[in-house]
Amino acid sequence: MARKRWHGTTTERGYGHSHQAKREQRLMLYRPGDICVIGGEPMPWWPLNVARRFLDLAHDHVNGGYLPGLACRRHNRGEGAARGNRMRGQARAWAAARRW
Repeated sequence: MARKRWHGTTTERGYGHSHQAKREQRLMLYRPGDICVIGGEPMPWWPLNVARRFLDLAHDHVNGGYLPGLACRRHNRGEGAARGNRMRGQARAWAAARRW
């Protein structure tokens, strides 16, 4: 079973006003050397207008909600891609096991 890829607006994809407001709130607290919540390494300093392009508000996929702090875009999107790839692999393995 293939997963549907979202093509809707940011609100339709779950990144609406409340998500954007929370991200902006965290960006205001961002300081040089803050640790990436996914990668665990210090993030470089960027002016706020650049930080908006390279820092994400990471989701907590185990407990729901958000992780405390920000994540660099590379680690956040990479983690999401790896999780999606694992999910697709499990679906394919299950489907292949059911073919007779």
